[in-house]
Amino acid sequence: MMNQLRTALILTSLSGIAWAEDQAAGQQITQAAQHSIQTAPTSNFSGQADFARLPIMPSQGDVAPAIVNFKAGTITNWHSHPHGQYLIVTEGEGRTQEWGKSIQTIHKGDTVWCPPNVKHWHGASDHRAMSHIAITPVATDGKSVTWLEKVDLPTHAKASTTSAKGETVQLSHKQLSLIPIAAFTATGNLEKLKPALIQGLENGLSVNEIKEVFAHQYAYAGFPRALNGMLTLKSLLEERQKQDIHDIQGTLPSKLPSDTDYYQLGIERLADLNKTPIEANRNPLFENFSPTMDYALKAHLFGYLFSQDNLSPVEREIVVVSTLSAFGDVNAQLRSHLRITQNLGIDAAQMQKIMNVLQQTIGNDRTHNAQIVLKQLAN
Repeated sequence: MMNQLRTALILTSLSGIAWAEDQAAGQQITQAAQHSIQTAPTSNFSGQADFARLPIMPSQGDVAPAIVNFKAGTITNWHSHPHGQYLIVTEGEGRTQEWGKSIQTIHKGDTVWCPPNVKHWHGASDHRAMSHIAITPVATDGKSVTWLEKVDLPTHAKASTTSAKGETVQLSHKQLSLIPIAAFTATGNLEKLKPALIQGLENGLSVNEIKEVFAHQYAYAGFPRALNGMLTLKSLLEERQKQDIHDIQGTLPSKLPSDTDYYQLGIERLADLNKTPIEANRNPLFENFSPTMDYALKAHLFGYLFSQDNLSPVEREIVVVSTLSAFGDVNAQLRSHLRITQNLGIDAAQMQKIMNVLQQTIGNDRTHNAQIVLKQLAN
């Protein structure tokens, strides 16, 4: 048994050396699923264990190992190693690129061998952190890396939340039925909320879409109002089930990876919604004055809530505009969200539809206030 194991290990080592020599021309990424998992011999282990031998890294001297943790979006400069470098991804998702070749995605468990003097970079993905162990042979002069210029990442077209220039959104009865649901929840008028919910369900809103309305609304109306709205929906659904009415459940929001950097995602979402550069949405004074609120605003509201994709950005903004209009005394915030709503493709005609439903819902005075704020945007 031991002789067979020794023979297997020798063959594995020899094949690893051949692999390293054959592939010396460029980076080699071995995905975690490609590693050959072997059962450890019981003669040397007290219980069950398994192992996978990683490709061999050639070295003729000292080796410098390191653990490197990249925050989401962070990457290295271009660089090279005189005797190559071996990376083992231990957490998250990352990227690496060899000069003149395409960007490759790497995940936990993947390994990367970068041969000597190959120009490359590596780091975390856009919205996920990444950690790796770097094993780097040291040259006789003590150098293990040659740092070069910063990486000019390509500006790939990202999935935008905003509409293309000139594209107008045509609001449906289903979308317009969000307005009374949001307004009555904001004002705490649960008596009128119930028929508004019924109308929304009959207009095609799914149960999960309405749940998402209340989840989004808590950031503007607070948990007490939002929870009351959610409980009103729950009670209504129980009544309708007893009446043998089967409402559309709809889809649940997609889940992003657990290590998503929602703060960075929120900053990018704000830039997209406001149609401004990313840096324009960083306010050091606000960030330093109230870091807690800054984080909640960017990471949870615009990062996390907007990533819940069973309500569109337009529908979320309809909910917010309706909520703020119902309050009547938060014009600075209402102005900001009316502008975002216009950025999302709501033109004057569609905006008037929103105002008409608001008037029927919250009355003339507060709708008139919203219309004044809307006119100020045109000046």
